[in-house]
Amino acid sequence: MRFTRRNEHEHGDEHGDESDEPRQVARIAPAVAYDGDLYHLPDWAQRRREERELGRAHATDGQIDTLTLETGSVPRFHELEDERLAELAQIENLTEREIQQARAEFEAQKIKLTESQRTFGEARQALDDTQRRVRELEQPSRRPGDGRPSSIALSGSRWPVVRRWLPAALLLLLLLIVEVPILYQVILNWGDSVAMTALLAAGAALIMLVAPHMYGRSFRAWQENGSPAKGRWLLIGIALVWLGLIVAVAVLRREALVKPLVVDGQEIGPTSSGVGLLPTMILLLALLVATALIAADLGRRMHNPNDRRLRELRAKRDAEASACAAAQADYQRDAGYAESVAQYLQAVERRQASRMRQLDSGFDSLGTAYLGGVVEGLHDPEAASWAERIVVRRRSTNPQGT
Repeated sequence: MRFTRRNEHEHGDEHGDESDEPRQVARIAPAVAYDGDLYHLPDWAQRRREERELGRAHATDGQIDTLTLETGSVPRFHELEDERLAELAQIENLTEREIQQARAEFEAQKIKLTESQRTFGEARQALDDTQRRVRELEQPSRRPGDGRPSSIALSGSRWPVVRRWLPAALLLLLLLIVEVPILYQVILNWGDSVAMTALLAAGAALIMLVAPHMYGRSFRAWQENGSPAKGRWLLIGIALVWLGLIVAVAVLRREALVKPLVVDGQEIGPTSSGVGLLPTMILLLALLVATALIAADLGRRMHNPNDRRLRELRAKRDAEASACAAAQADYQRDAGYAESVAQYLQAVERRQASRMRQLDSGFDSLGTAYLGGVVEGLHDPEAASWAERIVVRRRSTNPQGT
């Protein structure tokens, strides 16, 4: 009986590639094969030493002599025969118990094997589904909303990320540096100190750039999610609110420009002297809108939610590959152990016959060892001759036993 699973696919490599060629899931032999033996043969070497000592003691004590050997009658042989018959009965009894236990173990192992096979099949199916999704996603994006990750995310390299987004980050930093002194001039009278005014200006400049940048990221996410109508109205509402804030900031800047400047205690003309209010307002709005659009577009270009989705799928694939490998190893081990139990059941008759042959041979060697001890104890060459005749006669009449 063999427990193997065919037509499985090989596991993918570390990048998720897998072969389409079917293969056979090889059975892993269990670390310890099933061993249900309840009966163990005697230690024949030890028993032979004991019988030799016993024969020597009987000869020394006078319980057996050369005359007894001439008659061919050895009382110890009858005791050994009784012991052999008792061992045979024990073999039959314990062999039956071994069969019952092995059958019970085999049925329990079949249940466990079915469960491990189901677990392996589910893990394999989950891994195949994730690998298929990863392969579908591993195509570079050509336009926003196509559901594809960026080429940078596909390569997984750090340098292309730095090379692509470093200019954008530097541009945002430059815009921030330009905005801080402008806003400082606008809110010059708001802070209790120069440091407080500078902090307010820096915070306002950061918000003026970060908010459009985050808006651009949200807009890209809205594009990749299929452009739902609810998200469209939300983005329009946020854009209108932000436009109102831009207008408010532009008004504050215009007021700062039209106020007279005070230098060394003397009031001089405003910065926008000679320029109309409308052109000044248009210029300020254009600058603020352009800054917001640049920040928003950078956010839209830099954020692709499919990059994160690809990373998560790859991590999920790796975790499922490990789980699938562990489930496959468990299934293979269970299959190997179940096969070892089945082989144990199939070898019951051969094992019992082997035990009986070894038992007969062992007790025959015990009888021979006993006679050897008797000859050593008697120190009679004639006794050795009669003992040899007894051994030959016993083996000719009963080749397998005493």
